[in-house]
Amino acid sequence: MIRTLFFAAALVGCATPKTPPPQEQQPGLKGVETTDLDRAVSPCEDFYQFANGAWRGANPIPASMQRWSRRWKAGEQNKEKLRDILEELSHSHWPEGSVEQLVGDHYASCMDETSIDAAGIAPLTPLFAEIDRVTDAKGVQRVIRRLHELAVPAPFGFGSSVDQHEPSRVIAGVFAAGLGLPDRDYYFKTEPRFADARAKYLAHLESMLALAGRPNPKVSAEAIFSFETRLAKASLDNVALRDPKNTDHPMTFKALQKLSPGIDWAAYLEEARLPQSDFNVSEPAFVREVEHELQTAPISTWRAYLGWQLLKSGAPWLSKPIVEEWFAFNMKYLSGVAEMKPRATRCAELTDQLLGEALGRKYVERHFPQAAKARVQEMVKNLLAAMQDTIEELTWMGPETKKKGRWRSLLLSTQRSAIPTSGRTTRRSASAAIRYGPTSPPAVASMSTTTAP
Repeated sequence: MIRTLFFAAALVGCATPKTPPPQEQQPGLKGVETTDLDRAVSPCEDFYQFANGAWRGANPIPASMQRWSRRWKAGEQNKEKLRDILEELSHSHWPEGSVEQLVGDHYASCMDETSIDAAGIAPLTPLFAEIDRVTDAKGVQRVIRRLHELAVPAPFGFGSSVDQHEPSRVIAGVFAAGLGLPDRDYYFKTEPRFADARAKYLAHLESMLALAGRPNPKVSAEAIFSFETRLAKASLDNVALRDPKNTDHPMTFKALQKLSPGIDWAAYLEEARLPQSDFNVSEPAFVREVEHELQTAPISTWRAYLGWQLLKSGAPWLSKPIVEEWFAFNMKYLSGVAEMKPRATRCAELTDQLLGEALGRKYVERHFPQAAKARVQEMVKNLLAAMQDTIEELTWMGPETKKKGRWRSLLLSTQRSAIPTSGRTTRRSASAAIRYGPTSPPAVASMSTTTAP
């Protein structure tokens, strides 16, 4: 509603003479930040510049960020608060198993660059050995399941998915994953920037494999790139992915097994401790290609590919040479980020990602007092009242539907879930991340760390 009113006001401004800018809003009142407006620009000609120009001019994108806005700036400032909490926790002794010990030790381990650099690739050595022992397709699938437990979604991903036909249900979802370049276009488009990205990626692959001491880096890099190209060919491009119908393929367990009989889905679900229930397979052709590769690709290619996926996942948290090579390609070249964030910030981000509820409990204790909670509750109460007014004014909704109050109940439940009433912690594992959601933390994060003193 606020956006609509702002937009309407801007359009009205197109037809009226310019007036002196209003005075700055009173302290404590929040709404449209009028100081962000670039009044030298007509909103009818460039509304984005009109609405954000002054702020953007005064707030260039920092060298360590891909994008920047008020929201992103607030997020980075909040990480400073998390970092302060973690610094305190990591320099004290806490009871074994406590929230404080859990997040403090993790942060301290992440910050111990000396030990991490001395360890080199050692945290991944046992898994590399497991991959290198694979001799057949059955062994490949066993390693795939092992990597999924460590939140390495290759060559496909598995997580939760809202049933598009019954939104109250959450079902299992199988989706395309396991590519080293951002998306399908990077493997096939002929424009210079894509061709350059392919050449640089191949060189990056070879460099990373050499740094990790993997066998035959050049040959392996070429095999991995060819393998990923075949997977990419079977995946949807970004335009196709925008249409929900293209990724809506509900099926039973039997249908999934029929789609890809060469993949042992029963073993996968058994190890994940999940039932053989309903699924949505976002890209069936991709799953069929994975099965085809299991039958036709040389086992040496699978070993190289799975080893690379493991290395790529852990690269940001390994020794300095690997971190720098990872950053140079993925962040500096592909994303345009000029410099790495301070390690303290990166470790705060990782702790929040892996142990967010535990860290959140300490954050709430310090930065969400009862007065702030009361303000949020009042805000939500007002939003509920405004929503109720809107519902009452709807001409297309019948009186009986309005009386049921389902919408108010839904919003009230949202209010309760959005405001913490008690601390809740969890030892959420990397396995839980990959089984129940597509955004997963790096596997090496819990393996390459040392115990804090």
